[in-house]
Amino acid sequence: MMLANLRNDWNIGHRLLRKSVHHTRLTRASSAPGTYVEINPFLCPLTDLLPDPLRPLRVVHMVREPASWAQSITAFRASEQYRGIIDFLPFAKPYPAPRPPGWRQLNDFEKALWRWRWCNERIVNLRSACDAYVVVRYEELFSENIAEREAVIASIFETLDLPKVGRIDWPAYSTRINPRPPDDIQVDQEATQRICGALARELGYAD
Repeated sequence: MMLANLRNDWNIGHRLLRKSVHHTRLTRASSAPGTYVEINPFLCPLTDLLPDPLRPLRVVHMVREPASWAQSITAFRASEQYRGIIDFLPFAKPYPAPRPPGWRQLNDFEKALWRWRWCNERIVNLRSACDAYVVVRYEELFSENIAEREAVIASIFETLDLPKVGRIDWPAYSTRINPRPPDDIQVDQEATQRICGALARELGYAD
């Protein structure tokens, strides 16, 4: 992700990034037999490199309502190990390219909203290159309604062309492994609508 952000922002490193992505994909795909599925939130800066004429591209686009996502990502910032230094590492977080006007003056919540918009726009723009594509909303995947959860999970397996999953251990499914830090991040609804409103509606979120 850091190399992809550097490429996008400075317009350098194209060949190195392409070579790195190709090598990583081949290494991971050959490490075990069967279908290769990558679950990776760091791919949004390099979505243009994901289509491959030699293999089908199936995308499960996982999305969360922008205000709650921005609130959560601003509170977490990074894993506990890197939380104290993440803001000082160049290109360690997704960066819109080109940057929106007044980027340096935006607060952390507004920057997170722009990251939400930019990352999700890039994934949406990948649809035409996909053999299969589905939008999965976080709120439905983790719904209290088990039937709704199961329908979402079934759509994931269908999109990835995988055998249907057997019985799901729902208690384990709902266990929080990484509880949210206690930071009190205020939601700015006006900024949310201004920055993310149109795309949020396209992805199934009402005003």
